[in-house]
Amino acid sequence: MLITSEGITEFQSKEQVWEDANYTVGWKGFVFILGVAAGVESVMAFLDELRMSGMIAAVKLLKGHFFMTVYDKQADMYYAFIDNSGAFEAFHMEAIVSTSFLALAKKSGYGKERVSKESIIEFLNFGNIYHNRTLVDGIFKIDCNEIIVLCNHKKTILSKQLENLDDACPKVDVMEFFRLFSKSVHHLRVSADLTGGVDSRLVCVLLDHHGVPFEAAITGRNGIQDVEVPKHVASALKHELYVSEPCVDRLEQRVPELFAWCDGMNDLFKHYRTLPHHKSREQRGIDLVISGIGGEFFKENMWVQDFPFYARKKSNIRRFLRMRMLQIKCKSTYFAGEYKALNDGFEDRVVQKLEPYLLDMNTKTYDSIYYHFRMKTVASTFISAASHLFGCYSPFLEYDLVRYGFHLKRRERFFNQYHRKMITRLNAPVARIRTAEGGISVSFEKTEILKDMVKYIRNRTRRATKVLGRKLFHKTYLQESPEHPELFKTIRSMRVTQEAIALLKQEGILDDQLQMSEILDTHLGNMVTIALFMRLLEGKDVREGQGEQQESSLAVASV
Repeated sequence: MLITSEGITEFQSKEQVWEDANYTVGWKGFVFILGVAAGVESVMAFLDELRMSGMIAAVKLLKGHFFMTVYDKQADMYYAFIDNSGAFEAFHMEAIVSTSFLALAKKSGYGKERVSKESIIEFLNFGNIYHNRTLVDGIFKIDCNEIIVLCNHKKTILSKQLENLDDACPKVDVMEFFRLFSKSVHHLRVSADLTGGVDSRLVCVLLDHHGVPFEAAITGRNGIQDVEVPKHVASALKHELYVSEPCVDRLEQRVPELFAWCDGMNDLFKHYRTLPHHKSREQRGIDLVISGIGGEFFKENMWVQDFPFYARKKSNIRRFLRMRMLQIKCKSTYFAGEYKALNDGFEDRVVQKLEPYLLDMNTKTYDSIYYHFRMKTVASTFISAASHLFGCYSPFLEYDLVRYGFHLKRRERFFNQYHRKMITRLNAPVARIRTAEGGISVSFEKTEILKDMVKYIRNRTRRATKVLGRKLFHKTYLQESPEHPELFKTIRSMRVTQEAIALLKQEGILDDQLQMSEILDTHLGNMVTIALFMRLLEGKDVREGQGEQQESSLAVASV
């Protein structure tokens, strides 16, 4: 969807429009008002609120993960915004708004000279661009607190006036939230992610308790705990579980579709499992996918680098960056000239960008960074990609629930206490089933907690060892991988990978003497994605040299 002062054009898959005498509303993604049927009925209720209370009050009423544009016919004015959680991606430049970064970059007419050198280094290290920026100077992501207004070929930006993360705790009843949410999705076919962890289990137990019919689904290799554990949970809940195993057959032929699917916003190979997984869901008639993303704000995972000191006044932002965000930094030997210096100073620049998120307690600081700087970027990329096929929603990423989790007492998030209480209360047998997280349960029963304590300490030790191994040896140890064992071998053998490395050398980014064998697995996909984007800016078809092609069902086919 592309919006200018002239109108709404270039519709993509799953983008919808509804209008009455005064307004035209276009949206993509999953949108609802609590207790009101998701989709058109909620859009109509939103317009009723808009007429009574104005735009800002009406926008705050909306839930879900979505992009929306509202055309006021009388004022001849367009409003454009994303959900209040920041879990969806849409972009703006000058007086244009788009749901596709690639489409907007192509329309801009910008050349490679508008690709920021600092953004290239950030993308190659993180696999993402943070802080509402993109690879292109002048194209920005819409922030969750912004309303873009287009009128008379001019753009202005209004604030939604959302509460700050650390403002007073909102009055939220999680059970009531899910009760009303269940009413909003009663007419939809739902598929819920179910992993071996605790967040997705909590969501599935809440959905089951409130009578939402749903299937469960997981992508990964049969035999690993993250796939085997969900089989037991789904059986206990009496919901069918679908498992999608990873496949690397014809992976090179799928590269253009993966590039379009991720919209050039992160490592395209991060989606090689999820794209066929979601296509299988679409074939089963699924309307909405629900995940456990956001459950992190109800437990201690973002704090473990400071374990057990969770109420310190001093925060160690650099350590948090190294352990929770920047898994493996790019080697300086990758780069040529100016890029080598930019990579050497990369960590210092990121720490400086994170300092505004500093709060009065270490764990509050880590929550703030994780939500504002990381979660809204990483989660939104995957949620927006899935929205090519159906709605995608993470209830615990809803901003009110994030703020509620942020204000929980430290002890309530320690040792999965919140998850334990809620799951045990709703379904004690399911709570006793061991997780893939060190074999601990999520039961609040005393006997189970005592058994879990030793496993918990052992699991924390394994996690620390895993992080240390990743830093020292650039590999992940002591963890079962859901990925296909031949994934990186396949990526390295691809012609597209070899051509990407050659292009980045030609552009003066990579050192001429750099060998493929010197590049770590985790950075290969980032390099391929950057190279394909540069080809797009040159007006070249990213499918050139890819051999036999598979037809893409995505509406970003102009790429």
